Amino acid sequence: MSELIYFDMTDIVRYAVSNDRVSGIQRVQFNLIGHLSRKHGGSVVRCVFHHSDEKGMMEIDPATLFEADEYDSSALLQQLGLETPRKVLPPRSKVKSYLRRYNDKKVLRAWKKLDVVASALLMPHRLATMGLQRQRKTYSVLPMKPITALPEGAHYVVLSINTTNKLLLQFAHEHIDRGGDMVQIVYDVIPHVCPQFFTSGMVGTYRAWLDELVKLSPRVICISEWTAHDLRAYIGARAPEWDIRSIKLAHELDGFERNVVVALTEAESHKMPKVPFLLCVGTLEVRKNGVTLLKAWKLLLADMGVAAPTLVFAGKHGWLIQEFETLLKANPALAEKVHIVDSPSDKQLAWLYQNCLFTAYPSYYEGWGLPVGESAWFGKYCVASQTSSIPEVCGELIDYVDPNDAVGMSQKIQRALRDPNYVGMRELAIRDAKLRSWRDVADDMFNEINVPRRTR
Repeated sequence: MSELIYFDMTDIVRYAVSNDRVSGIQRVQFNLIGHLSRKHGGSVVRCVFHHSDEKGMMEIDPATLFEADEYDSSALLQQLGLETPRKVLPPRSKVKSYLRRYNDKKVLRAWKKLDVVASALLMPHRLATMGLQRQRKTYSVLPMKPITALPEGAHYVVLSINTTNKLLLQFAHEHIDRGGDMVQIVYDVIPHVCPQFFTSGMVGTYRAWLDELVKLSPRVICISEWTAHDLRAYIGARAPEWDIRSIKLAHELDGFERNVVVALTEAESHKMPKVPFLLCVGTLEVRKNGVTLLKAWKLLLADMGVAAPTLVFAGKHGWLIQEFETLLKANPALAEKVHIVDSPSDKQLAWLYQNCLFTAYPSYYEGWGLPVGESAWFGKYCVASQTSSIPEVCGELIDYVDPNDAVGMSQKIQRALRDPNYVGMRELAIRDAKLRSWRDVADDMFNEINVPRRTR
C-alpha cells in the first residue's frame, strides 16, 4: 500500500490571487492534483499550502477543491477563505488578470479599473466586452487545519517553484531532518539559462530558489529530459549524487476527448477569430518569440497578399513585449492580419485548436511545450522550434524550424498553407499516434513518488 502523499500547492494559491486562467506550470499542477485526488482520495492524497492570512501552513483534502475540470481562481480562493464573494463586481482575481495588460501604463490602468467598476454598477452588459462578468456563484470555505509537521513516512511533493518563503523552506527542511522524503517537481531552469527573457528581479528570485533547492537536496522529478540535463548542469560536480528522474507531460487538453468537436455559445464566441486562421498558443512574453513569428508573417503577407489567413495569438499578456507591440503598431497591414485572444477559457482554447488550419510554436526555450502536444491532441499539424525540450513532445510527427530564422519560418508555414495534401498526410500520422493523457502522467508521477530514493 502506498504511503500518504502531501502535495504543496502554495504556488497555485499564490498564482490564483492575480490570475483567472492557468498558464503552463499551473496547468500541470492543477491537472496532477486533480487526477490523483480523484483516483486515490483524501486517505492517500492530501494538500498543504502557506495561508497568507493565517501566516502558517494549512492542510486540506483536495478532492472538492480540484473536482472541476477547469481551473477557477475565484472558486479556489473562496474555498480557501482567501477571497470574499462580491455581489456586483467581478471577482478580484479576474479583474487583476484583465488589468495586467495595462501594468506598464499606470494612468490607463487606473482608467480601465474605473471603467470596470462603473460598468459593473451601471452597465453590467458592458463587462462582457472586457471578458468579465459579475460573480455568478459563491463557495463555502472548506474544512482545513493548521499543520506544523507531516506524519512520519509521508512523502512531501513540492509543486511550488521560485519561492524563498521562509516558513515554507523551514517546513521542508524540518521534514527532511526528521528523515522524511521530499520530492521537488522542476519544470525548467530557464531564468538561469536564459536570463535575457526575464526581468532582473525574476532572475534573482529564481536563482535564490535554485540555491535553496541545492541546500535541500530532495529527490527531483523533471518534466523533460532537457530540463533534467539543465538541472544537472546547474548542480555541477555533485549532480551524480542526486536522484533526478524525468516524466514526460501529456498531450491532452484536460477535459476534452481527443479530436473532439467543440461548439461555443454566443457569449463564448465573443472575440473569437473568423476562419481561416493559424494558431499560436502561449503567454505573450518575449521568450515565446512572437516577434519572429510576426516578422515571418510580414514576409508571408508580401508573398500571399489577401490570400494569407489570419495569425491568432491565444494567451495572457506577459512581460517584455514592447518589441512585439511596436512591430504591430508600425505595420497596419500586418496588424490587420493578427488577432489576439486574451486569456481564453479551456473551451475557447479547444475551439481554437479544432478550427485552426494548423499551429505554430516559435518559442526560444521551453521546459516542455504544452501547446505542441495539445495541437496534436486535436489532430493538428505544428511548425515548432527545434530548440530545448520541444522535440521531445511530438518527435517526428511535426516539423521544426530555427526560432531565430524568420525567413525559414515563413517558408515552412507557406509550404504548409500552399500544400494541404502535405498537412493532411502529417495529420493522419498524428491522429494515429499514441498520445499521453493527464491520467497517464498522474499515474507515472504517483508510481515515481512511491519508489524509494535512488542512491549512488
